[in-house]
Amino acid sequence: MEALLSKLHDSISNHNGKVLKTEKWGKKRLQYPIKKQQKANYCFLCYLGNNQILDEISHFLRFNENVLRFQTVKIEDVSAIPTHEAVVEIKGADEENHFSDTDTQPEQE
Repeated sequence: MEALLSKLHDSISNHNGKVLKTEKWGKKRLQYPIKKQQKANYCFLCYLGNNQILDEISHFLRFNENVLRFQTVKIEDVSAIPTHEAVVEIKGADEENHFSDTDTQPEQE
């Protein structure tokens, strides 16, 4: 996961973007198997940038075999950047370990 995040950070920096926040959420059980994987490493990346950065990141993640899923969300107010705790609170206490729409990597064995 470190290499993937490093490439994303470099890509954002190379296009005059700025990484605001990176959180590693750890390994979580998937709601349902994706590409025969039951667990995945989750991370949260928040950055400032333009459409060119978005296109490059989306292309990189879409064609990277280690990425199972990713989701891009435009946030208008930078002070409203969610945290892992906020996402867990919104989803509810019983679903704490069941995320399905953030950046993931397959479990490395």
